[in-house]
This record gives sequence, C-alpha cells and structure tokens, in this order.
Amino acid sequence: MQNSMDNILNHISYNIKNEDYEGTLEALDNILKKVPKNYRANLYKGQLCVEIKKFDDAIKYFEEAKRVDINTFKSYNLLGISYHAIGNYDKAIECFYETLKIIPKSYTAYNLLGISYYKKNEHDKAIECFNKAIEINPKYDKAYNNLALYHYRSKNYEAAINFFENSKSMDEMLFKAYDMLGMCYYNIGNYDKAIECLNRYLQSNSRSYKISNTLGAIYSYLKNYDKAIEYFNKAIEINPKYANAYNNLALIFFKQKNFDKAALYFDKARKFDLDSFTDYYKLAISYYSKKYYYEAIEYFKKVIERNSNSYKAYNFIGLCYLSNEEYDKSIEYFKKAIEINDMYYKAYNNLANAYLNLKDYDEAIKYFKSSIDINDSDEAYYGIAICYYSKGEKETSAYYLNKNIDNINENYIDMLFNIYIDLEDYDKAIVCVRKNNKYYDKLINILYDKKEYSKIITLFEENNNNLVNNEIIANSYFYTKNYDKAIEYYKKFLETNKDNFIYYNNIAILFFLKNDYPSIVETYLKYLENNSLASYSIFLLSYSLLANKKISYNDFLKLADKCLEKSITYTNYTKTIYQTFKYDTNTLKTIFENRIQFEDINTILKDNFTENHLRALKPILEKTNIISFYKNIDDINNWNTDTICVEYELLNPNICIAHKNDNINIYGKKAKFLSSNENIEYGNLLSIFYKDRDKIISYKKELQLKVKAVYLSYSFDDSDINLMKCILKNENIKLYKMNNDNSYNEI
Repeated sequence: MQNSMDNILNHISYNIKNEDYEGTLEALDNILKKVPKNYRANLYKGQLCVEIKKFDDAIKYFEEAKRVDINTFKSYNLLGISYHAIGNYDKAIECFYETLKIIPKSYTAYNLLGISYYKKNEHDKAIECFNKAIEINPKYDKAYNNLALYHYRSKNYEAAINFFENSKSMDEMLFKAYDMLGMCYYNIGNYDKAIECLNRYLQSNSRSYKISNTLGAIYSYLKNYDKAIEYFNKAIEINPKYANAYNNLALIFFKQKNFDKAALYFDKARKFDLDSFTDYYKLAISYYSKKYYYEAIEYFKKVIERNSNSYKAYNFIGLCYLSNEEYDKSIEYFKKAIEINDMYYKAYNNLANAYLNLKDYDEAIKYFKSSIDINDSDEAYYGIAICYYSKGEKETSAYYLNKNIDNINENYIDMLFNIYIDLEDYDKAIVCVRKNNKYYDKLINILYDKKEYSKIITLFEENNNNLVNNEIIANSYFYTKNYDKAIEYYKKFLETNKDNFIYYNNIAILFFLKNDYPSIVETYLKYLENNSLASYSIFLLSYSLLANKKISYNDFLKLADKCLEKSITYTNYTKTIYQTFKYDTNTLKTIFENRIQFEDINTILKDNFTENHLRALKPILEKTNIISFYKNIDDINNWNTDTICVEYELLNPNICIAHKNDNINIYGKKAKFLSSNENIEYGNLLSIFYKDRDKIISYKKELQLKVKAVYLSYSFDDSDINLMKCILKNENIKLYKMNNDNSYNEI
C-alpha cells in the first residue's frame, strides 16, 4: 500500500516539474482524503496551488506539510511567495529568511526578500537585498530587473536604463521589459531608442493598445503626425473603446486646425470615458472653429460648471453670440469675463466689437481704449479707427490707423489707403503702397488723373520699374521733362503696339523738342515699314519740317516716296473704278477703243496741295502718272441728259485713285512744327496729331483697264440709246439705264 502511494506521489512530482497538471489535482485530493497528514501530498498540493495562483490554499497546504515534518520542509520560498501574494509581507519575509537559514547564499531568496521589502516601502532594505542577490549571482537578471523597476518608479530613469540593459544583456531572448525600458528612454528624451524598444515589445505583445498609444504619443511629440495617427488608430483597432487614444487623435487634429475631426474624436473620447474626460475647452473651441456656435456654447458652459472663474470660457461664449449676431447676449458674457478678470484685454476688445456692430461707436471707442490701457494692441487701434471712420471723422481714423503703420494689417491698410485718397493726401497714400503693392496700379492711375506726374515717377522707380501702363509712364516722364525716359517708354509700348501711329508721332514730337530732327525722320520711316494709314499725314508733316528747315530735302523726298508707295499697298483692294463723260460720238469711240482721258496733274492735286507742295514733290511726280476716277457710282439721275458714266475693270491692281477730300481737319492740312522759342504745351502739340483714314496719296505705275459697263440716266433719249447700241456692238460691254430709285436695269 505504502509503495503504491509513493509511486503515485513520485509520478505527481514528475508531472509538476514538467508542468503537466492534468489529473494531478484530482490524484492529490484522493490521497489527502485518505491520508490528510501526508507530508508529500500537502507539499505538492501547495506547489500546485502556487502555479494556479490559489495562494490562500497554497499557504494552507504548505503550513500543514510544515507541521507534519518541519525538519524536512524546505519550500519556504514558495510559502513566502504565497504570503506575499495575499499581502502578508511580514510572513513572506519570515519565510524568505527561513530559506536563507537553510541556504545562506540563495540569491533567489534575497531577490524575493527585496520584493517584499519594496512592497512595505522599506526601499533601502529592498535595494540591499537585490544587490545581495547580484553579489551572489552577478548574472541573475531578475534582480537587475527589480532594481531597474525601483529606479523606474522613482523616476531615476538613467539608473533604471542601466539595470534594464544589464538584465537584457544576460539573456536577450528572455528579456521582457521592453515596455518599461522604452518608457525610460522616452522620459530622458532618447526617442529613437524609446521607439525601438516599444516596437520590440509590440513584436511579442501585438495587442497592447497602451503601448501603441504610447508610440503614437512619442511620434506626436516629434511632430510626425502621420505616424502618430497610425499608432493611435492601431490602439483603437485593438480596443475600440480606448478613450485615451481618441483624445490623443483629437489633440493632433486640433493642432492641425482640422476642427471637424478634432470635435469628432473629442466627442468619442468623452463618450467612452465621460467621468475622466477633461478636454471640454478644446472640444468647445473645435466646435467654435467649425462655426457650430450653439454646440460650442454647450461645452464652454461645461467648462464653467467645473470652474466658475473660467473667464476665457465666458469670453468664448460671448464670441459665439457675437458671431451669431446676438450682440446683447454677447455683451452680457464679455462683461462677465471682465468681471472675473478685469485685466483681460481681449474681452474689452470683443465687447467693443459688439458695440461697434450695434453702431454704438462711442461705447465701442470707450472699451477699445480700456483694452489699450491694459495692452497696447493694434487690434484696438484699428477698432477705434473703424469707429471714427464710420462717424465720418476720417482724419482721426487715419491717426489711429497710423499708430503701428510698420505692422499694419492688410485689411486696415486698405481702409487707410482709401482714406488718404479721399483726403487727397497722396504722399501718405504712397506710404500705403510701400506696405502693400496691390494698390500700386490704382494709385498710379489716380495720380495720372490728378496730373501728379512727379509722384508717379517716384512711385514707379521705387517699385523697380514695375509697369502699369507704358503710356502713363512715358507721358509722366514728358511732363517732368525727362524726354529720354519718355522716348524709352513709348518705344517699350510700341513693342506690343507696332501699328499705333499716335505713339510713333509722340516719339517724333519728343525728338523735335530735343532738336534731334534726323531721329524724327527715322521714327516716321520705321512706322512706314509696316503701316500705311498715316502716310498722307506723315507726308504733310515732313513737308512742314522741310519748310522750317529742320530736315534735308533728301530726307523729305525719302519720306514722301515711302508715303506714296504705302498708299499703293493700302489701296490695292480696288477692283472697279468709274469715270464720267459728256456724251457725243467721240466719247463712244473712246469707250469702244478702251482709251482713257487724263486730267492734268495740277488740276487733280490743286485742291489738296499748295504750289509749294507740288514744287517740292516734282522729282516724285515726274515718274508718276496721276489719274482721277470715282470709287462709286454717283447719282447719275441728277446729271445732264448728255452725261454718261463708264465702269472700268482693273486688269492690273497696281493702281490707286486720288479722290477729292475737303476735310479741313485732316491734321496734315493744319499741322506745323512749332519753333523752338514758342511756348510748348504738350496737350496743344498733341492735338494736331491724330489718326485719319480719309486721305490717301495715290498714283499708278502702269495702267491696264477694260470697259465693263456704261450707265445712262433715266432721262436719256431712247433714240440715242439705240444709236449707242449700234455703235458699241460689243457683247462684253453692258449697257444700263438707271431708275428713279437709283436701281438700274440692263438694256
């Protein structure tokens, strides 16, 4: 019987050593029912209860084993661990000392003693015991870990790191305290090592939402918000009700001014941990920033419930009502904030703004000035300026806006600029432009309208020649008598406006004022290279220069010839021309033979040119055949019955028609260059140079015409018509008779 029981107990001992507990408890209970005082059964039952953490039971069985055979009992460490687990540290310490009586160099017992002393807050004895364990066994990692824990909890992180690293070096595979080692590194600011250790901890504890949250906090501190958000979301994924992670996410979005998400996550943090949620202030600000003012008011009131002296919360509630245009309510809360803290200048400013919105400008000014008494802020000065501006006191408004002109807000500089324009104080308006260049164009144009040319040039040159309008700049340089600069900017304008004669002519005027007459010729020739509309005007102007002995005769002929050449180019579109004849048989013969009668050159040109003009043009006219035709059919029904009109078709387009023009305003007819001793006024001088498209100098190089048709008046005699048909006998020449309404029919 005894041998059989011993065999069972031997088997149980073997199973316990190999952590094979299945069936072991039942076997031990069977033995203890039969033999309650069995030493080994009580001992093994105690050991098993320690393993399954039933420490009260473990104590009962260990104590029974000790009573049965105190001389044999050696499991004081396990008994001490059991007493320690139920909080009876004195009994635990007694047990560990009993172990040391049996095994004086038991480093395990010293380590366990240190743990129990630590729990009794006898830290010196605890450290002494941990150090004794290490002294006995320098490679005992648990003692290093316990010393590290002591220093960690004492916030002596450098020492803790030293002991943790020693423990890790003993057997890195067995080291488990990466979480606390990581936190030590975090607390001394070694974030790279902290991240390394905490990630190492997550490799074997992937469901640790708290460590994921801690990693997020480190990345947030490092402003690596993407990584921080990743780890906070991981913590939430592991524990969807973990309020701390939601709160941390909200704080990141709050910093990023993403108030939509901040409010969302603050709300979730509050939902999952209502009792400990404390960020009502930031939650309220998030709603305020989203312009959800009533929700913001609700949570600012929560802040006030917890702290009735929170003047900032009162101020924000006032701002919410102010934003909702509930000005009377906003005034109530701003005054409450001031009542709590009469040095809170922001509340005075906001109170003043409420009165400003109510158009109570005097009250607004009073509170803005109260704000200034506490804090000399630009905002209050600008507020006062707005009040005086609204009252129509613009000079006083400008005075307050100028209080800090060097750092003036963009919105207020706009008002200041407009004030100075209204007051026509352009020097101070220029100061505004120096602060903000967006007013540059506007001021340039205002100054030009006001003929403040010197100020335009000053502003233009200060802005590194930032162009607004080349014409304005060129004219301004002219009025300030800087002719070279005026010419430079007219030329710049012509880079993109090559066909604009007025600016070529302005340049010519400036050369005239500089007595640089050859440059006038060059300017006109440059215009005629690509343009023809002003060719007649240039001819007359060049003649005026010749008559005043400003240019040579050769330069005049060069310009005149170019003018005539450009006239041909300009009128090449003409395809059909008309000529009137007195009807007789010789006329019919002329028509039939396609011959043309020419007027004398002087007859054609005498209405357009003086004798001096014609004499000057003689070298050009000698190589030119001038002819005169009409470009349209006149009202031939008003002609005499013996007058006919012949239509010719141009076979060669290289022909132009000189038609009469009696327009006295053609500037060539009245143009003159003033002599140098006359009083030059730019406006008067410009008035004689303007575009004209009516007059074209015309000539032909070679005449090739074909009679196309003959037109007769409605009163033309029928017998003459029949005779004309017989004489012409040419099917290619049409014969038309005009009707009373100026239409015509072929006959």
